[in-house]
Amino acid sequence: MDQSQFDQLVEEICAVQVTDPATPLVDLGVDSLHTVALVMAVEDRFGIELDPDALADLSHLSSAGLLRAVREQRQAAEPAPAAVPAER
Repeated sequence: MDQSQFDQLVEEICAVQVTDPATPLVDLGVDSLHTVALVMAVEDRFGIELDPDALADLSHLSSAGLLRAVREQRQAAEPAPAAVPAER
């Protein structure tokens, strides 16, 4: 999912317009209830559980920051590539 698609998800869940993905969601008018709904929707959609530390300061959370947290969590959840045995 690219940033514009993620912004559309934020707009749908939070009933706001994301004009700059770096703008904190609170500055767009997103309240705590919308934030909780957004986090739950993102976790459900991506099958992940976001790190609470990544969401600790909601006053600075932006659409871009949330997408970055999603990508990091998905990458951390991916299984490590299987090691290829060395030839003897």
